[in-house]
Amino acid sequence: MSEYTAKIKSYGMGVNDFKTSPFEALNMLHTRSYLEKVLPELSNEEKIQLYFYDMNLIFNAKKMIEHVKEIYDFSQSKEPLNEWWWHLDKVADGKIPFRLSADVDSDMVI
Repeated sequence: MSEYTAKIKSYGMGVNDFKTSPFEALNMLHTRSYLEKVLPELSNEEKIQLYFYDMNLIFNAKKMIEHVKEIYDFSQSKEPLNEWWWHLDKVADGKIPFRLSADVDSDMVI
């Protein structure tokens, strides 16, 4: 188990938990930003798990917006758009499109 596995699991638990305080939910989004910074260090399995949880957050975007609205206004986010979790309002409205694709090196031999 790598040092990142616990962070990924913590993030994953947060994307579906609407019984926590809004502050804990906001902390979950900060955890996702941390994981983005260490993404190159994650194993393939860890990346798959992270992206699975990302899809759950996307699916639950409207619920998460509602859950944290008393302490965070997504429409006022100054974070970069590539950190889409800070822009869940745009995700929920379809203004940030998503697609899943493999990251394939053009020099890769199969």
